[in-house]
Amino acid sequence: MNYPEYKADLQRIHESEVYGIAVFETAARVTRNAGRKQKWLALKALEEQTLNRYLDYMNKTGQRVVEPRIWELKGYAEGAALGLMPWILAMRLLRDGTLPFQEKFLRLKNHADSAEKEFFAYVYAHEKAIEAFAQKELSRDEGSLKAVNSLLGR
Repeated sequence: MNYPEYKADLQRIHESEVYGIAVFETAARVTRNAGRKQKWLALKALEEQTLNRYLDYMNKTGQRVVEPRIWELKGYAEGAALGLMPWILAMRLLRDGTLPFQEKFLRLKNHADSAEKEFFAYVYAHEKAIEAFAQKELSRDEGSLKAVNSLLGR
């Protein structure tokens, strides 16, 4: 795959997953609501699965992995805030926060050749699942984790 933003978009996957793991782990740790804790942990599991798939992809394609340390620190700070703020506000921020990542992941998916299409389709789908979760939580839909659990094979 070769387009001008390719390397930056690929790195954004790594940044997103490291950030997401830190956000969701921290939010789960600071929340007092057991149900919400389980939801944060399901999102964390999805981010961990996606990170592992990304690292496998990078290894298989022989590409260099650059650790996004600042994204992890940012995730811890923002996860603490999300875990303590009112749920509706947290879900709005989570939903809206997926949009910049979706843009880049969709671009990767759209430029992928047939051998890479499945991986990049998954990366995009995982971000859409997080958005769907937040939107369903805002709608008080009890099946808010359906897309997340589907990707996790649950």
